[in-house]
Amino acid sequence: MRDNLNDQFFTLSDLRQMEVIDINKGKRLGFVSDVIFDDDLTRIEYIVIPPQNNFLSIFRKKDELLISWDKIRTIGIDVILIDTLKEGNE
Repeated sequence: MRDNLNDQFFTLSDLRQMEVIDINKGKRLGFVSDVIFDDDLTRIEYIVIPPQNNFLSIFRKKDELLISWDKIRTIGIDVILIDTLKEGNE
């Protein structure tokens, strides 16, 4: 199911336009605001989702949601499906 993650290229601009959905809870988590790379800058480690529904929280990094790249199940045209029950960091 993760085959498309290795075969396609995405720009940060592409990722920022995609909504992230947790397939286990059926919950919309928001849109990608940033990505975090590994130390060698060769692999994306996390996608960053800002907190929702609170204007003042845009300045509070501690409320950001970090989703491990390993939890991504598939990337579609306009959505990223994640599996929060999958083992690994979040």
